[in-house]
This record gives sequence, structure tokens and C-alpha cells, in this order.
Amino acid sequence: MKKTLIALLLLANGSLFAQKNPYGVSDDLLKDKEETLAKYIPMSGKQYLFAAYVIEPAEFLGKLDAFKKEVQPSIDAETDPAIRELKAKDLDYYSRNVLKHYILYFGLDSLGLVNLDKVMVAKKGAPDFNAAIDSAFRKIYLKKLDIGEKAKLNGKVMQGGSPADAALFKRSAAYRQWMEEYVTDLRQTKYKSDTTLGYEGQNLVKLRVVTKEIEDPFIKEYMSYNLAGIVLKMVNNEAGREEGYQTFMSIASNDAAKKSLKEVYDNNRMMESNAMSPEFSYVNINNKKVTLKELRGKYVYIDVWATWCGPCKAEIPHLQKVEKDYHGKNIHFVSLSVDKQADKPKWEKYVNENKLGGIQLIADKDFESDFIKKYNIASIPRFILIDPKGKIVSGNALRPSDPGLRELLDKLL
Repeated sequence: MKKTLIALLLLANGSLFAQKNPYGVSDDLLKDKEETLAKYIPMSGKQYLFAAYVIEPAEFLGKLDAFKKEVQPSIDAETDPAIRELKAKDLDYYSRNVLKHYILYFGLDSLGLVNLDKVMVAKKGAPDFNAAIDSAFRKIYLKKLDIGEKAKLNGKVMQGGSPADAALFKRSAAYRQWMEEYVTDLRQTKYKSDTTLGYEGQNLVKLRVVTKEIEDPFIKEYMSYNLAGIVLKMVNNEAGREEGYQTFMSIASNDAAKKSLKEVYDNNRMMESNAMSPEFSYVNINNKKVTLKELRGKYVYIDVWATWCGPCKAEIPHLQKVEKDYHGKNIHFVSLSVDKQADKPKWEKYVNENKLGGIQLIADKDFESDFIKKYNIASIPRFILIDPKGKIVSGNALRPSDPGLRELLDKLL
């Protein structure tokens, strides 16, 4: 359940993290696929509407076939046989990905998903949290695929695909996405028994899958770069991070990629060494600059969050209680939003309407802000604790809903 739940929350809240890739790939084969697909599948822009998830399988497959038939003439018109073949493959893998998305979210109800988000916020930290989430989770689907039907559809996604087409990989985002699904499928089948580090370590296992199963050097290095970066930013276990880093470095030939991951690796070392914290200078809710340096002399507890993040908002009531209980003590509470600058008015409205306390700041370039990058923040909420001298106590501190945070603060204060 946990994996599906997280996927649903990502759907509702938006993408959390996308690692820039220095391998020079493109997506230049077939243009405007989403616009054509929207003629057959309910969409708004590039986003699927919930109405797409209640179409019956046979009807959905028919619509997908009609979409492919409409695109086919543009492929047939290509005069270069090699490019024509790549375009045909791009359409094939794009269609496979559309079907996979449909399988994953089949029957999903928008109101049920909103209710799940509300339950997460309302019940966070309560004794009946798990029971409440289970109950809300069961109500988010209007209907479900039976086992046989789901297996048949998944077969259409995976069967007949090739994991070794480097020329296509370099030019088709759809194929790269399918390759990620291919590795995930191996992770869940052939490598199912390998549960290193539990859920958090699944990307480390995927990295092992790539090194063992992917033969093409370019595809292997590209996918290893992405997975190693996620491992370095998401896995708390030091040995797991070290394995991810060394695995990539042992096969890497791209100097820019090696430099990029070494910076992430060094950031982890910095956080673990009680070093001086990186600085920041961000505007507060009154549009005045606040620097980390001017907060010296007190502990600083930083909540990195965003208005679109359900799990972040679930922590806010607990943070407010901690702020109240430790008011007047030797600690600043800072809430640092990674909402995009274009959404700054939305952030201001949320802060004001919900009467959020502490020091409310917004980062200048969301996840690309220097302070965020130095702390290797790839998902939120994330909490940071800095001592009165500006040194890092923890780059991945306990959450407000964790009773251990109060125990730690009582010792420090």
C-alpha cells in the first residue's frame, strides 16, 4: 500500500525532484503527441483528467489505437528510413507509457484523493493514524481492475520491448521512461527478494538491477547516474549511499556527471561533519530579506516545505505546537517554502490565511536554490537543525510529529 500511496500523493502534489542530466539526450522525434492524445483521452494540457481513469479497459485500448492511427501518417511521411523507424518506436513506447499510467490510476476518484490528503493532515501523529489512512485509502478508488485483466494490460506495456536501443534512448523521452519501468519491473519480479534498506532503499536495488541487467554502456551509465543521485539524496543509511556513489563512479566516463555527483557526495560529508551551515538570504512574508547569519546566537530549526505538499501540511499543526511550547527559548523556528516564485502570491495567501508562525521565508529558486542544493534536498518535508554558532546539528532532523524532537530540544535548550 505504501508505494501506491506515495505515488498518489505525488500525483496530487506535483513532482518533487528532477535531477538535471549531463548526457545530452533529447526528445525530438514526434511533436505534439499530447495534443493528439487529448482528442481521445480526457486531458488538460499534458495532465490526465480523472475521467480518464474510469474508462473501461476495452474502450481505453480502442482510444489508444485510434490515437496511434492518427499519428501514423506523420511517421509514414518521413523520408529517412532510420528516422522513420525511430519515430515508429517513439510512438510505440509513448503508447505503452500511457497505458501504464492508466493501469496505475485506474478507478481513482478525485474527491477520494482530496479526502485522503485531509485525513493525513488531520490524523498525523494520532494513535489511529494508520487505521484512518487505511480507511481513506480504500475509498479513493471507484473501481478496480481484476487480477487477470491487470496482468493482461501490463503484458501489453512490457512484452516485446527492447532494453538495448541506445539510438532511441538518446532521442526519445518515452523510451527512457519505459526503460525506467523496465528496471522497476525487474526490481519487483526477478529481484523481489532483495529488500535492502526497505522502501527507502528501492533505488539502490534498482541501481544494482541496472548494473547487472543493462548491457549498453550509454544506457547503463545514464540510468546509473540518475539512480545514484537519488540514492545519495534519499537514503539515510551511510553504507547504502557509499555503495550508490562508488557503483556509479566505477562505470562513469562523463566528467560532468562525475563532478555533479561528487558535489552531492561532498554535501553529505559536510552535513555529517558538524560543519558550518551554508548560508541563505531569502525574503520573508513581508518581502524583507532574512539571512541565516543574522539568526546566529540561537538554535535554528528549519522546516523546508511547499503549499502543494500534503505531507508537509500534515506536519504544520505539530510544528505550531512545538513553536508554542518552546516560545521564548533559545531557538528560532524557520519555515522555508520551495514554492516557485510564480506561486509566491499563493504562498503568501496560505501563510496569512492559516496564521503560520515563526519566520516564514520563500527560497529564491525553489529546488534549485543554493541552500536547498547544498543540503541535497530531493523531497519534502525536510527539517534541518543548526546550532547557535551556525554549525549543523542535523541536516535531516526529526519531524515535529516525532516525540524524539522534543527530547532532543530539551537536552539542547
